[in-house]
Order: sequence, then structure tokens, then C-alpha cells
Amino acid sequence: MALAGVSIWYATAQTATPVFEGYFSEHSPEVQALIERTLANMVYVEGGSFMMGNVGYEVPEDDPNGEWLEMADGNMSYRIPFPGCGQSCFPVHKVTLSGYYIHKYETTIREYDLYTNTNDLPYIKADQRGKNPNMEPDRAVYLGVDWHAAQEYCLWLADLTGLPFDLPTEAQWEYAARSRGQAVKFATNTGDIELGVNYWDYSTGSYYSIESVGKYPPNPLDLYDMTGNANEWVRDWYSPFAYRQGSRVNPVGPPDGDRWNTRKLSRGFGRGNSDWNGNLLFRRLADEVDYSGNGFRCAIHSERPLDLLLTGEPGTPP
Repeated sequence: MALAGVSIWYATAQTATPVFEGYFSEHSPEVQALIERTLANMVYVEGGSFMMGNVGYEVPEDDPNGEWLEMADGNMSYRIPFPGCGQSCFPVHKVTLSGYYIHKYETTIREYDLYTNTNDLPYIKADQRGKNPNMEPDRAVYLGVDWHAAQEYCLWLADLTGLPFDLPTEAQWEYAARSRGQAVKFATNTGDIELGVNYWDYSTGSYYSIESVGKYPPNPLDLYDMTGNANEWVRDWYSPFAYRQGSRVNPVGPPDGDRWNTRKLSRGFGRGNSDWNGNLLFRRLADEVDYSGNGFRCAIHSERPLDLLLTGEPGTPP
């Protein structure tokens, strides 16, 4: 169900966090509210195995364009890849992930401004405030934040809370966008696009504008804007050969120092980069680390319940 408005989201999120009250009282009221709101909006993603990459549509066996693909459960499926996705989406390969948490919303300008203000950093795109609608407080971060700055925000949350915050890995991002690895083309509530219903209607506004977070319905995991709005930085370095490595457990991408590693990956393919026909959640963009045209959301890299992480009580290892 879509949220009625961002103001309602903030009001609700700020009051729906009693489980976290009292943990962060050493911080300013504004930072404390941000921490509580962030934790309240972390979605736990149960681990499992899935076929990462462009799994495509299942088609009849008499279709000459199909090919057999072994799925995560070991069964064979006859499929045609989704259109509009280049060779970087292949080969499809099995990935197994442990459980983790990911934020249900993209990080907003309001939240990022609190981070920069608290740490005596300059506001991003200060010269565009009041002029560029993309810089309104409840819009997703999209301009002025490179990969390092995005990760530093997540690591700041880690410092404040003692929890293992960071950017999600590419595999975590795709698994969550596909609602634990379902074979869908778009990360919407239906897996498809309905203009003006679950996706921006491009006939009514600027192609390059970014909207307030949570405007359209979430995917089945209750995650918003993983198709559309901003591209999102992930933790992995880019390599054109990353998908050729076959089955993997909790992959983190190629190691730093590889000759390809001048670029980090962004996922989600926000609408400033393609029309809705090509806005596949499988597409991978390789951007220089100092590129400042992507958004992001943070993850917590642990399977443990948040209350156990906060108290340090015994439980599933992080």
C-alpha cells in the first residue's frame, strides 16, 4: 500500500520506534530521531539462494529463441532473457546470501543534510537550494554525493549505533529488489510498470526530476523506489567478468586493486538514464568513484535481530 505522503511517513516513523528509545540519548535530539527512524525502517531480508542476473521470462519449450537454465532449486527452466540488458547481466549464476537488513527508502536530502551539518561538512549543491526541485528535503539524494560520500554516511550510522552499517553489496541489492530473487523485470509491487500507479508517468513531468521517496507502492518486501527515482550506489567494485565466477556465497565483488577497479557499481537505473521500457532492475552501471549523480540506501550486514545487536546479547553471529 502506498504512503499518503512523505510528511505522514516522517511523522509515523518518528513515533513508531519505542523498541529503540533510550539507546542513543547521548546524541542530539535530531541525530537521535534520525537513528531511531532509520532503525525502524530497516527491512530484514531472509537469506537464501537465487539466480543472479537476467533470468528472463519462462517460455514454451517449442519457442526457438529459448534456452534451458538451471534455477537455484536445481530444476531446469526454459527461458528468454528480458530485453534491454547488455552482456554485463550475464551469465546468470547461483548466489547464496545470509540474511541482512536494507533500508526501505532511499536516503533523503533531509537526512543527508543532518549528516553534513553534524559533521561540519558543506551542504551538497548549496547553490541549487530553492532553485532545483531535486534538492528539496524529502527528495532522494541524487546530486552531489559520490561513492565515498555515500559509504561514509552509512559508516557514520555504524559509528553512531555500533551496528554493521554499510552500503549493500550488489548481490544483496538485486536479491532484495527482486523480493528474494523472484524472476521479475521491475522492482514494483506487481513486477511490471503501470504509469502513474506504481511508477512515474513521464508525460506529466521532467524526465530528469527526482521525486519524494515512497511516493509509489513498494515491492513485496516493502522496499520503495528500487525501480525508478535514483540510481543507487552499491559496495562492489565493477568488473566486466564478475558474473563469470559461477556459484558464490555472500559475494562482495572483485578485490580492490584489480585493473578494472577504478569504478564502483550503481543499481536501479533511475529514470534520468532510461525510459521505463529499459528500466530493468538487472542493469548495472559502472561509475567512477568520484561521480556525483547517484543516490543510495544503507544496509546492516548481520542476521541478528536488531535488539540483540544493540544489547550485545547472545544470538545468531553477525
